Amino acid sequence: MNEEKYIQALRNNPHGIRNIPNPTEAMMLAAVEQNGMLLNYIKNPTETVVEAALSASPRAVQYVENPSAELLAALVKKDWSVLEYIEEPSTELVALAIEQSGWAIKFAKEPSEAVQIKAVEKNYDAIQYIAEPTEAVQLAAVRENYQALRYIKGPTDAVEAEAVRQDPQAMRLVPNLTKERALKLFSVNSYVLGYVSSSVGVTKDDLEQTIISVVSQDDIDESYLRGLLTNKTFGGRQATWQIDLLQVIEQQGSRQAKQILIDEFLKY
Repeated sequence: MNEEKYIQALRNNPHGIRNIPNPTEAMMLAAVEQNGMLLNYIKNPTETVVEAALSASPRAVQYVENPSAELLAALVKKDWSVLEYIEEPSTELVALAIEQSGWAIKFAKEPSEAVQIKAVEKNYDAIQYIAEPTEAVQLAAVRENYQALRYIKGPTDAVEAEAVRQDPQAMRLVPNLTKERALKLFSVNSYVLGYVSSSVGVTKDDLEQTIISVVSQDDIDESYLRGLLTNKTFGGRQATWQIDLLQVIEQQGSRQAKQILIDEFLKY
């Protein structure tokens, strides 16, 4: 069979390259242009054949001996998931991949904390691919999306607080909620009460004491207090919790808290 017939046969069935001894470059190209992964069955491919194979299937890089840094960078820029098939990818390659998707962190070996933070800032759920993320990494993830909490085993108090600060719905992802933890998180975002079951045992006195401890602070979180003052769960006759916030702040609030109170009510 002459070369042209081999090429025609390979166009119909590129896998036939496995059974051809000493194929010509044209034969190799006929096969890999259709299925780059067939590079695995070609001995001593030319540079042209390698380029054609990678163009068709970037994952075929796993069959390239000693690929250059430039080639690897070009492939990763084209498809970040190629990182999976690169043995011991460099820090530069990992960074290139993470620029496209934070999920690329799962193919990095012992990534630095800074790299992990970049990954979760790109895709918050990339934290599921990080073994034992530090508190800094956890915080970066929940700041992007509170739902990152679902992928964190044993989050610290600071991480849970940051999650509910972003969105009170994060309370749904706080496991084994106790009264003490519920009150701590209430001191971060008053709207979490909507997600606290009565079985937790939070009382009016518990809430009032927590509010006093917060509003008495000189460096009170302004956004927290403004949220508390507009939370319809408190104050009015139809409110769930009959706590007079104005009175509490006037009697127990710091100067800063009283100023925020005045400012808030001048809006209306």
